[in-house]
Amino acid sequence: MGWLSDTWSDTRLDEVAADTYRLTPSRLVSAAVAAVIVGLGLGATIAAGWLVSLLAGEGLAYLVTRRFRSGRTGTARLRALFIWASVPINASWAALAALLWLQGHGDTRLGAVAIWCGQLIYTQNFRHQSAPLLVLNGLAPMVSLIVFPFFFLPGDELETLTARWGLFLLVATTINVMLLNRAAARRMDDLTRDLRQEREKALEAARAKSTFIAVASHELRTPMNGLLGMAHALGRSDLSAAQREQVDLMIRSGDSLMHLLNDVLDLSRIETGRVELAPADIALPRVMTEVVNAWRDAAAFKGLSLSIDFAPDLPAAIHADDLRIRQVMTNLVSNAIKFTAEGGVAIEVGATTAPDGRRMIAITVADSGPGVPDHARERVFDSFTQADETVSRDYGGAGLGLSIARALARRMGGDLVLAPSRMGARFLFTFEAVETVPVRERADDTPPEAPALDQLRVLMAEDNAVNQLVVRAMLEPIGVALTVVENGQEALKALGEGRYDCVLMDINMPVMDGVTALEAIRAGRVGPSPPPIIALTASAMAGDRERFLEMGFDDHLGKPIRPADLVTAIAAAASGASAGGRLRGAA
Repeated sequence: MGWLSDTWSDTRLDEVAADTYRLTPSRLVSAAVAAVIVGLGLGATIAAGWLVSLLAGEGLAYLVTRRFRSGRTGTARLRALFIWASVPINASWAALAALLWLQGHGDTRLGAVAIWCGQLIYTQNFRHQSAPLLVLNGLAPMVSLIVFPFFFLPGDELETLTARWGLFLLVATTINVMLLNRAAARRMDDLTRDLRQEREKALEAARAKSTFIAVASHELRTPMNGLLGMAHALGRSDLSAAQREQVDLMIRSGDSLMHLLNDVLDLSRIETGRVELAPADIALPRVMTEVVNAWRDAAAFKGLSLSIDFAPDLPAAIHADDLRIRQVMTNLVSNAIKFTAEGGVAIEVGATTAPDGRRMIAITVADSGPGVPDHARERVFDSFTQADETVSRDYGGAGLGLSIARALARRMGGDLVLAPSRMGARFLFTFEAVETVPVRERADDTPPEAPALDQLRVLMAEDNAVNQLVVRAMLEPIGVALTVVENGQEALKALGEGRYDCVLMDINMPVMDGVTALEAIRAGRVGPSPPPIIALTASAMAGDRERFLEMGFDDHLGKPIRPADLVTAIAAAASGASAGGRLRGAA
């Protein structure tokens, strides 16, 4: 009886059972109406007897189908009980139709035919299900529509023959339609199953890609830390002009590779919907000015003007994510300078209102470069795509910046579009922003004076020999006393035995990792006043810095490390002006 086992294991029965449970009230109402009508035609005794038998069957079905409510998954035994529980209900309706037919009146026979046809229509609900369920629900009305007209309908008149064969054709047509519906349902089930499988494959591929990119990022940053770190150290040594130019080229090439890696990471997070925003109260004019000032030297080197204009109605402070605003604007300004040979770049910042009433910030970046051809106005926002093939050859770039910038703009409730322009390119960047109270710097926000570097003692917990050598090459030449240990356990021991102004803590280490060591230090294992702790890790994806600060680190530096960033972070931590200290102080 393998076919029965296959029937009981069909999980699609769970959906039919749940629908049967849900439709119980409507079926009971129909039964009550039918009982009243039958009582008028056949008498109250017959109507009451039939209603009792039907309610018994409905009660049995209710006891079984309630186990399937709310999408619960049934067992093979429950599915078998559900199929058999449907038999008494169908038998009761078929018996009622037989009683109406045997009364011998045209009107009652018409009612019997209506009941049998109604059963056939109801059976169509099971076209997706197994053959046994289809047979159990459709067999009784089909047999009745053939047997009763041919054996319990007297007479050979044309009208009688027409009625008999008309009902026979009805049954034959119903069977044909049921077979066609069942075949269509089977094809639909196969298509749905294939779509689910393809969806799972796509999700698995997306997960694999994200995992690969995250792992690749971590693994690439460690050797890049060695390459760029040694290049920076070499750049501070006695070099000839040609050698210095070669070292600078090494550093620029490494920076370009890391920029591409960061873009790929951002794109991966955007595609998987994991872009996180960290809105805060910010002074937008100050943010925009800092972005523009960072590119003034690049513009001046090419002989370009770089201007910014703030509209009078621009709010002094807004609630928005300044990191993402800087990321988008840096991309737009750098592109404008890169593609402009003469003239300049003009930036306008103002406020506007969206059609739905939301307050928006609108920023335009216009240049006097060659512009974007009409056929490429949307293509420039596609990943790994540029306006034409000559752009990559003449200007470089992977074609990711605008794609990421548009995705971030839309994530912030706005958009990034290429606006019409008579000359050059004109990008319009909009994002949602709520006006807030102007941000005022507190008097105690002035950072204390940093101690002399040659007076600092720094402890570094790092198991990678290359990273140890890189940090030594950056710190020891400027007089910083650096002590290196291999893991978090050794760091706890060193902190217990000596005094340090700052700790550089790697995250992934043997014996004891950096997070566990941090928790032990914060718990007082090395004394009541531990030194500031900077997370020094290859985990440098968007959001990692905020995550490490929330863990309790005073600052975060992602590999590869720049000498200036490392020295600045150590000086700030030693003077009490680290990022984590400021965050905790403001809490």
